[in-house]
Amino acid sequence: MRKKSTKILFLLCLAGFLLAWPISYFFAKLEKPTEEANLTQLDRTAQEFLSLTMKGDLENARLRVIRLAEMFPSKAMPLAIRIESLNAVTQSILAAKKEFASPKQSEEVLIWHATRVRVAIDALGHASQPMWRNYFDSYAGQMQQLMHASVERDADSFRQQFEENYRLFLVIRPAMSVQLKESLMEKIDSSYELLNREIRNTKPDWQIARDALRELNSSMQEAFFGEDRSALARFSSPNSPLLLILAVAGVLTITLGYVAWRKYLAEQERFVS
Repeated sequence: MRKKSTKILFLLCLAGFLLAWPISYFFAKLEKPTEEANLTQLDRTAQEFLSLTMKGDLENARLRVIRLAEMFPSKAMPLAIRIESLNAVTQSILAAKKEFASPKQSEEVLIWHATRVRVAIDALGHASQPMWRNYFDSYAGQMQQLMHASVERDADSFRQQFEENYRLFLVIRPAMSVQLKESLMEKIDSSYELLNREIRNTKPDWQIARDALRELNSSMQEAFFGEDRSALARFSSPNSPLLLILAVAGVLTITLGYVAWRKYLAEQERFVS
């Protein structure tokens, strides 16, 4: 009898252990409805802001960015975010608000600001597939042109290509700051500062420029692809629904197996008697 009680106690402890994580997972989710609703609202407003700008409905787009500027500082975020990253997103919103208040701003400039805000807000809630990583092809093409201009020592082409590349970088930088390590952002910013100094020189030091471009290209490759996780990593993530399903399935399997085992023992006892 004592042996059976020990087995039952062991199975109950095992079932409790396996159920502990799913239960804590669901409770954690229940504690964050307000923060997630905040992000959804911000994301929707940012998307409306960009869509209206692209359509040329600048008055309604201006109202959306004003709304974003009012909403963002008061909304609790469901993730930890560095103060520098928070400032980067805030400044992108405030800069867009200022530009949309100007009656003389070009459509191209307004779309640039609206895109930067949209990409930055998206990064807050889409850690695995953020919008800013979709710009890799454009960025890689520009880097190739930059390197070609530096090899050819074509200062005019180099400056023109750099301005286009830097403009694209500034679009995605606030979003990158949200998701990348501070050390990596510092490396990228340092490379751009060095290149900025060289293009202001009448005669750029092409060796320094090429070395800076190689360093920048390496850092940006890490930025675009270094944070990607394998299927196994996604499977083992605490937020993986598949892991949750398997945990619950494991508990059910143990429970049903125990019931079947007890039924088998009862039938064996009845057969012996």
